[in-house]
Amino acid sequence: MNALGRCCKYRLPAILGTFVTSKGANRVFTRTQCYKAVNRRAVTELKNLRRDPRPQESSGASSNGRTLAQALHARIRATGPITVASYMREVLLNPAAGYYSTKENVFGTSGDFITAPEIGQIFGELVAVWCINELQKFNYDGHIQLIELGPGKGTLMHDVLRVFERFGLSKDRVSGHLVEMSPNLQRVQAERLCNGTVHRTAADQVEAYVQEGTTGSGINLRWYTDIVEVPKGFSIILANEFFDALPVHVFCKELKEGGALWKEILVDISADQNEPSFRFIQSNKATPYSVVFGKRFDNNEQLLKDRTRLEVSFETEQIAQNIAKRVDEHGGFGLIIDYGHEGDKTDTLRSFKSHKLHNPLQEPGSADLTVDVDFGFLKHFLEQDDKAITLGPVSQGSFLEAMEGSARLKALLSATSDDKYRKTLTQGYDELTNPAKMGERFKLLSVFPASLKQFLTASNKVVGFDVKT
Repeated sequence: MNALGRCCKYRLPAILGTFVTSKGANRVFTRTQCYKAVNRRAVTELKNLRRDPRPQESSGASSNGRTLAQALHARIRATGPITVASYMREVLLNPAAGYYSTKENVFGTSGDFITAPEIGQIFGELVAVWCINELQKFNYDGHIQLIELGPGKGTLMHDVLRVFERFGLSKDRVSGHLVEMSPNLQRVQAERLCNGTVHRTAADQVEAYVQEGTTGSGINLRWYTDIVEVPKGFSIILANEFFDALPVHVFCKELKEGGALWKEILVDISADQNEPSFRFIQSNKATPYSVVFGKRFDNNEQLLKDRTRLEVSFETEQIAQNIAKRVDEHGGFGLIIDYGHEGDKTDTLRSFKSHKLHNPLQEPGSADLTVDVDFGFLKHFLEQDDKAITLGPVSQGSFLEAMEGSARLKALLSATSDDKYRKTLTQGYDELTNPAKMGERFKLLSVFPASLKQFLTASNKVVGFDVKT
């Protein structure tokens, strides 16, 4: 019987036991809490619709000394209201004045979001152990591409590679591929993973990657600005708090005789204000995006769930299709971690500044914008071409407990006598698993090739996941 025929669920205790008892495995890694910005390239939203102007083509916020608010105000006054997706893209990605392009203090107390890898080492270690456990099902001994979408500070990649090496997945078998658009964050990640020693790709060179480096143990790392540029090959794909930052269109359903009409929420200017200010409005008629959305999904009650307002990211669809195609054609699997819902929410767009809620239409570019991930649509996008199967979503708390997180915490506590570190470890694990904190709000979704559907759904063979397809 080959590896695919065995149920890896029952090998997990052995894997965890090996990890816990291996030399240096119980080393406690201290880290200050930091906050991750996610900065992504905008991609084609619908194949047969004209793309919104790229940020650098539209606002020109710094070319003439204007603020982003002034540039957006002038754009809307000249061409009319813009979609919420276009507004989000400008606020987050505008190269001259966008939040992720210009904010210096992304990490630390002046940031906006704390992410699981930065809370403590347990999260990244258990994600790595899960990956190793699932890898054994593929009976694959070739080269592995570890791809991370939105690597933040590089902490998750660092923790996963560290555990991989303890299980023999070293430089001869693994390479790292980080998908990150922000040059600032690329530098932060290089400092964390390669001690800052990287080679930047010259503008006149043809390589798809923008920089390349090597970890202290010799693992090759490359950075890309889009997942489509990552080479094809067997891949383990990780995405932690990535999809929540992708721009969304907001559609609302208006009931009419003979059917329903989908309209779109737009961003308009407030004409009665002296300073540039903005407001949300509903389109008077259907927009090109809402027409296509209605044609595709109006009869899909499983996704709509009687909702009359939805937030949908077509950029998520493009990336999900790429992930599905990769695992189908070249082998591999993925793990997506994010805060979100399964179709029970309708209005989640919000902004955070200095850890507090902020009006998303005020001072664009000064604060982060985020949206809860609709896991119903995400699962649909991943599975719609019958190339991938998804399991989950499951709560982060239940996943970590299924991965023997409490046992790992106990092992780490026994390895240190420093009361401060012990308190940090305990509080961090509580933050990750407590249902009132991150434990229930954050969810995990696993992605596998569709060819494994019968095997995976025959019984619960993916640790941490109930079989929901």
